[in-house]
Amino acid sequence: MKKVLKAIAVLFVIAAVVFAAGCAGKTGNTGNETQGNETQGNETQGNTDQLQPVNPETSANVTDNTTGANKTIAQGQIVTEADNGKTISLKKGENFTVSLREDPSAGYLWKLNLSSGLSILDDEYIEGLNPENLTGVPGTHLWVIEATAPGSQKVNGIYRRSWENITGTEEKFTLSVEVG
Repeated sequence: MKKVLKAIAVLFVIAAVVFAAGCAGKTGNTGNETQGNETQGNETQGNTDQLQPVNPETSANVTDNTTGANKTIAQGQIVTEADNGKTISLKKGENFTVSLREDPSAGYLWKLNLSSGLSILDDEYIEGLNPENLTGVPGTHLWVIEATAPGSQKVNGIYRRSWENITGTEEKFTLSVEVG
């Protein structure tokens, strides 16, 4: 009986070690998958007032600023978290840049929705300064957006982990764009 109990205890220890090792492994979205019914870009299908989702997780433009080879994609007026809830004015054809802090190593990404009169020209994540070559350094996500149609336009963003349910407590970003 004691041998059976010892064998069971050893099996539990082995199972716990294997489980712990599996939990410590890299999981989650690698950034190359498109999920469900999300669309990349700003395609419209009949409804010109519908917000179109843009999935930052599919961006192929990721740079590492530790190489010193970064280019700055920012164009036109630069909008940051400090401009949340504000309104900017542009002429049709002008560009602006949305610059939001992001920490993809922790799974947190911005997902933007644009009204049909706005179009993303460039989408890039730039890792933050990392002189000690640490893992998990947050950075900045930049979107260069063009005003393609006159009228009242919107940029709405939500900062969340894609695998977690939306609870209403997520950080949000809203920008109104008046295009003349």
